[in-house]
Amino acid sequence: LTCDSLPGSSFPIGSTPVSCNATDHAGNVAHASFTVTVSDTAQPTITAPPVTAEATSPNGATVTYAVSATDPVDGTIPVTCTPASGTLFGFGITNVNCNAHDAAGNTATTSFVVTVQDTTAPTITAPAAISMHSTGPRTTGARGTPTVTDIVDPNPTVTNNAPSGGFPGGTTTVTWTAK
Repeated sequence: LTCDSLPGSSFPIGSTPVSCNATDHAGNVAHASFTVTVSDTAQPTITAPPVTAEATSPNGATVTYAVSATDPVDGTIPVTCTPASGTLFGFGITNVNCNAHDAAGNTATTSFVVTVQDTTAPTITAPAAISMHSTGPRTTGARGTPTVTDIVDPNPTVTNNAPSGGFPGGTTTVTWTAK
């Protein structure tokens, strides 16, 4: 038996006819043919890791992410995701849905999360030192006002540890905190 394609041969996607001949000792020849059909039924594989981003404004953060897809037949293929990379994401967790299609029409879908958080502390500058004359065992007076800014919160909570009943004589250090 001889065939124009040997057993174990690689075949391209699609249909390939194979012809075979068999010859007996008397020289009689028989012919037969069949078709080998190779189909691409493998889905692409999407790689989409979760993303955590730091907020850059009160509205969240513009997040750029990298998602890729590969197919055993087509190699690297494009991926479409919603919301798209480069979109403004609000605070918290947002699901991103992605899909990829290979040339044979096989589809893969996946999803991942983008988390936008605010872990950057506000900046605070204490007011200038204040000097005042004592008016008794406890002296009340202005503590000044610190300068406070935050990327996300336009009005951070500001506290201090100044004594509520006034300052005793001497030097008192007032610590300001912004949250």
